[in-house]
Amino acid sequence: MKYKFQLDKKNFSVEIANNATFHSETNIKINKKNLNLLIGEYDEEETKSFFINNRLYQIEIIKNNEGYPSGIYVNNKYFSASLLKIDSLFYYKHKPISSQKSGISKSFIPGNIKKIFYNVNDKVNEGDIILIHEAMKMENEIRAPKSGIIKKIGVNEGENILANHILFEIE
Repeated sequence: MKYKFQLDKKNFSVEIANNATFHSETNIKINKKNLNLLIGEYDEEETKSFFINNRLYQIEIIKNNEGYPSGIYVNNKYFSASLLKIDSLFYYKHKPISSQKSGISKSFIPGNIKKIFYNVNDKVNEGDIILIHEAMKMENEIRAPKSGIIKKIGVNEGENILANHILFEIE
């Protein structure tokens, strides 16, 4: 998988092997330089530490109000940061974001719908897991962006979808 990052206004190209896991050492390339990466401590939300070539790095990712990366602390040193793109599928930096929470949820990347937990006309609360979207060998919990009633479900279990496909709408 190829990523493009910007740290302190300097662009970096990162390539991670397709067989990368959280439990084994993985070879990555940063601007064509090979490094061995092993995830150290992590929780459900993000990585807290990692080893590069057997050296430990403690990290904390800072996110803006919309949940997008805006900075990162590496061993207590701050860098401004943004994820520019992943494999040219979508761009975070240039994506318009509404200040109000929309009830429409769309897929960010292509994938497969593994499980749907609610039906049309069901009441949900903000943060409830509505469905599981599998992409890039990872299962992503797609949560309700706000409380309300499910007005529309735009997918079926087992369906393969593209980026920007409407998953559901809450009213």
